[in-house]
This record gives sequence, C-alpha cells and structure tokens, in this order.
Amino acid sequence: MTGRAAGAGLLLLAIAAACVPMWWIFGTPQLVVALAVALLVGAAIAAVGAWRRWRPVPLGVMGLIALALLAVPLTAPQRIPRGEWLPAFAEAGAAIVLAWRRLLTIGLPVGTGDSLLMAPVVLVLAGTIVGVTLALRSRRAEAAALVPAVLAVWGILWGPDDLPAPWLTGLLTIVLLTGYVTVVRQARRRSRAPRALSSLARRVGAGAIVAVLAGGGGAAAGALLPLPERVVLRGDSASSVTLEAASPLSGYRANWAADARDAAQLTVTGLVPGDRIRLAALDDYDGEVLGVGRAAFERVASAEEGQGRIVGITVGELSGPWLPSVGVPSAIRFVGPRAELLASGLHRDAELGALVVLPGIVAGDGYQLLAEPGSPVVAGDAVAALRPADPVQGSETLPDAMLEALAAWTGEASTPGERLGAMVDGLRAAGYVSHGVLEDEAPSRAGHSLERLEELFSEPMIGDAEQYATAAMLLARQLGFDARVVVGYTPDAVEDGMPTVVRGADADAWIEVRTTSGWVGIDVVAEERPIPEQQDGAPSIVEEPPAQQAPAPAPGGQEQGADPAAPSAPQDLGDPASRLLAAFGAGAAVLGLLALVAALPVGLVVAKVVRRRRRRRADAPRERAEHAWTELVDQLRDRGEPPRLDGTRLEQAAGDERMRDLADRVDRAVFAAAPPTDTEIDEAWRLSDDVVAARDVGAGRLRPLLAKLNPASLVGR
Repeated sequence: MTGRAAGAGLLLLAIAAACVPMWWIFGTPQLVVALAVALLVGAAIAAVGAWRRWRPVPLGVMGLIALALLAVPLTAPQRIPRGEWLPAFAEAGAAIVLAWRRLLTIGLPVGTGDSLLMAPVVLVLAGTIVGVTLALRSRRAEAAALVPAVLAVWGILWGPDDLPAPWLTGLLTIVLLTGYVTVVRQARRRSRAPRALSSLARRVGAGAIVAVLAGGGGAAAGALLPLPERVVLRGDSASSVTLEAASPLSGYRANWAADARDAAQLTVTGLVPGDRIRLAALDDYDGEVLGVGRAAFERVASAEEGQGRIVGITVGELSGPWLPSVGVPSAIRFVGPRAELLASGLHRDAELGALVVLPGIVAGDGYQLLAEPGSPVVAGDAVAALRPADPVQGSETLPDAMLEALAAWTGEASTPGERLGAMVDGLRAAGYVSHGVLEDEAPSRAGHSLERLEELFSEPMIGDAEQYATAAMLLARQLGFDARVVVGYTPDAVEDGMPTVVRGADADAWIEVRTTSGWVGIDVVAEERPIPEQQDGAPSIVEEPPAQQAPAPAPGGQEQGADPAAPSAPQDLGDPASRLLAAFGAGAAVLGLLALVAALPVGLVVAKVVRRRRRRRADAPRERAEHAWTELVDQLRDRGEPPRLDGTRLEQAAGDERMRDLADRVDRAVFAAAPPTDTEIDEAWRLSDDVVAARDVGAGRLRPLLAKLNPASLVGR
C-alpha cells in the first residue's frame, strides 16, 4: 500500500502540472484556489473510498455532494457577502452544462464571470476521484495516467493558440506520469516477489537521462526552427460582433445642438481631475468616414474582480452600443434590471481599448468598473520628445492643401517627434473652433471626409474636434506615427468625492499615437477664440510654402502602394554576421535533432550496462548470485524468449541443461545456510553468459546488437 500511496502522490502532482495551461484561459488567482481545493477534496474522497471499499455509486454521490457544497465558494465567492447564494448556486448549476461552450465565445482571459470556473472544477474534482481510486485500488493502476493526459488535452483545446513555452509544462507532466507508472509497476512487482531487487532507482535514472536528452534536443529545435501553429477549438478569433462603419465621430456634432449641450449624458462617481471618459477609438478611414472597420470585438466576461479605483457610471441621454469607460477597466459589474442582459453582451477590442455592449445602453443603465491608468495625454511641449514605434498602418493620399500646410509647419524640424509637435502646434495655432449649429456661430460644415478636410485647410481654418482630430491623425501617419482618433468626454469641473454630471458640451475628440513606450494621447483642438471675418468677395491670401514638400515619411509611413525600391523604403543590408549566425543556428538545430534521434538507443545501451554492473557488484553475496539469474532472464526477454514467470527457476529452465545448472547453483546460494563464495558467484555469472551465447549461435550476428537496443527488459518488469 505504501508504493500505491507514493504513486497516488505522483499522480496528484501530474494533475496539477496538467492544469498549469489553464491559467492562460482564466487569468485569475481564484483559479488556483478552486483547483487546489478540488484536487484535495477529490483525493480525500478517493482515499476514504479506498479505505471503506466504497462501490462506484457511493463514490459518485460523495463527489456530487462535494461539488454542490463547493460550487459557489469556488466559482463565485464574491457573491456570498452580498447574500446572492441561491442565484449563484443556480448559475453554477447551469454552468456545469453551459460553461464549456461559453468558454469558446469569450475572449481570454475569461476571469470568474458566468461561473465559468465550473468547467475546470468539475474536470479536476471528477478526474482526481477517478484517478486516485484507480491508483489505490485497481489492478491496472497505470490507467489513472489518462486523467492528467485528458486535462492537458482539454487545456490545449480550450486554451489560446499561443502559450509561453508549452513544451515545458508538457515535459513536466510526462516526467511525472513516467514516475507514476514506474512506481506503480514496481509496487506490483514487489507484491508478487517480495525478495525481488528493486529496480526503481535505475528506471528513474534511465528515464531522467532520456528525458533530459529529449527535452534538450526538443528545446533546441523549437527555438531554432519554425513550429506549426497550435490547433485549438476557439479558432482564429473568438469574435462574435464586428462593428463596421459604426462611427460615433459622425454623430459628434449632435452633442452641440441647443437641446443637447446641457443635457446630462452620464452621471459619474469616482472621477479625479484630469480624467477623460473614453467612448470609442477609431483607426479605419476610407476617405469618407472614420470607423473601426476591421476591428473585431470579442465577448468578454463581466468580471467582478480586478484592480484599480472604483468608478460608477449611470447612463442618461447617451445611447448606442459604445460603453463609456475611464482608463483601462480591469473589471466591470452591471447593476439594475438590465444587468444580466448587458453582462451577456459585453465585448472588447483590447487593441483599441474600447468596449461595446449589445443590444446597447439606454437611459437608466448603470455599472461599476475598476479603472487602472490608461494611455497618458502628453502636454504640447512634450510631444517633440516622442519617438514612433515601427508603423504598421501606412498613410493615405491626402489633398495638396494638407501636405502644403504640413510642409510649412515642419520645415525646420528634424526628428519625427519634433515634426509631430510642429504639426500639432501649427494646427492649433491656425485653427478656429465653430460647431456651426447655432445662429451666432460661424458657418462650419459637419463631416470629416477628405473633401471636408480640404475645405478645412483654407483661410481661416474653421471646424471642431471632428475635423481637427481626423486631420491630425492623417498628418501624424504621414510623419511615420501610427495614429487613431479617440471620441469621448472631457468634463470641465470634477470634484473629488462628488458625482460629476457629463453634459453634451463636454464631448471631445483627440488623437493617440503609438510610440516606443506605447500609445499616448495628444490634444489637437485649438482653444476657442474669436474668428476673424472675411470680406465678401475678397480672396483668401495663402502664403507660398517653402520649396520643401511634404516631409519624407519614416519607414512604414509611405503612401500605400508606393514603390518599395524608392529611396525612403528600408534597404536590405546583407549583414555577413547575421548570415553566419543563421548558419550556426541551422547547424545547431541539425545537431540537436541528431542528438535527439541518438538519445534513445544510446540511453538503452547505457542503462543496461549500468544495470549489469550494479547487479555484478551488489554488496550481499546472495544478491550477486541471484542477479546472475535475473540478468539471464532479462537477456532472454530482450531476445524475444522470455521464460515463464509463474514457476520456480528449475521450471523456468525447462530442458536447457545450462539453465538448470545455473538455477540449481542460484537456489543453493540463496537458500543455503552459508553465503556463496566469490568463486561460486563467478561460476554462476559465467553460466549465465554461456546460456545467452548458446542462444545466439546460428541466429545471426545482428541478434546481440538488436537485443541491446530492445527496451523490453527495462519496461517489462
């Protein structure tokens, strides 16, 4: 029973190792607590069942009782203090059936929402009960190794397609399973033959050598050679909604209508001075409308745990699919009569940092979020220090008026950051703000198409954040920066600890550019000031720009479709050192693969040599004599002629005179009153070798070599 207990311990470690990839599915510390409790409870139930000799039905009943008691504490502990035990229990019961599908429709990590932790809890609890029961009670305890294997496969199929070092957790699980099978087989062997020599140490040693060689070769090959992508059930994307042509920027001007300027769009608690309310981030421009285009919003769990300060938002006049947020929400909890409906329709685009909810928010909806710091807004004098990250968006073909203004503003700048700062300063200095919706406002046409932007770059420049933010985004891309427009609200008056009413006149739009340190925000709209009047019929005078045209964009910022051989395109520099390193890498990969191929036969030969030497040099004379027979049996097994193991040595020898002589000598050495002499031991080993040599006569020269490479004697005992 001691050997079986040790095997059960190794099995529990293998189950724990197989559960490691689940972290990248759930991404919450509650997963560790839930799986640890399920593992220990399952092991306790199986151990008591083995002690009391329970049948499968009582074991299953105990497992169901444990699952019922642990469901809410393990999957939704945050709901217990709120007195929501019964609703949480009902939700957890439904999750036993529904969680498997929901996990494939929610973006990773899924957190603890919707009682999704029920899936791994059920797997680990049931798997531990079955596995430990097999390990302690079954005659074929090796079958319990299927439990960690099933858990590992589940983690792969339901997990992401990119795990950090997946081979490491796989190798750890395989090593633990190998140790488990070895311990179980050794315990069975000792139970059949109590005096048999333990081969646990040599098996573990040989297995460790092979595992190290295989792991080293596999790691080298994986690091130097491209590996195929993982195939998972979630597919290429967990997206369930795509917002094409959905642009809140197109409705920006409606916030400034007479009946909307003072209308309460939102009521927010927890704001601090400087906070901005982010509604949408837009980066796809087709020349007419700025939207999200190819951005895919994947469903995410409405988590109730996270980090950051608490911000509460109550919806007023605002409506639509976009969900206002502050900073980077790490957790969201909806409240009110539509809470469940909104939680089931929450979607996120992590790249844009935007949230949408289906079927959309309406007046009276409310939610709380835990807000972490988001993209910082850079002051105007700090823009020049920004350095662009490698651009991926490219740039658009812009009207000549925009390029001429850009050349005039950035003529003396040298670095991308200085050109960006000069562009922002020039846009804010030349621009005047008018929403064009009231009678006393200067005419200003809505829209942000290229035709409207070309009109904007006239004398004087008149528009609002809709035009200025779009123009700044396009010009920033010309300068080599990836850029996007963020639409939201910038409340004027925020008091700590007091609710903030966000009105239509707080609507704002700014740009974000991607730098080497991440995305940063930049204000591009000028301060409101009087707009100079143009004389009727007087042509606008535009100064001739300097001879310099639009600055050469940084690599990646060329116009789409530009000639790749143009001077501004990056050139392929043939670095001899890089080619030499690549050649060394390929050579190392080949050597690693050859070492991996040679590891098994070399390991087999070395293991057998070490085994024979240990037997020949055993401390007790009786053991050395008995080992001569054990070595003979293993040699015959490797040659495909294993003797029967259910009889005495003489019965195993059958009609072979040399084997009968050896059996007689070994029996006398083991059972005689006095231990055998060294001469008698040497004679026994000589007879053992003679029997093997006689069996090889006439069988061909390759038979001894093939016998050395046959692992039968190493895995069959």
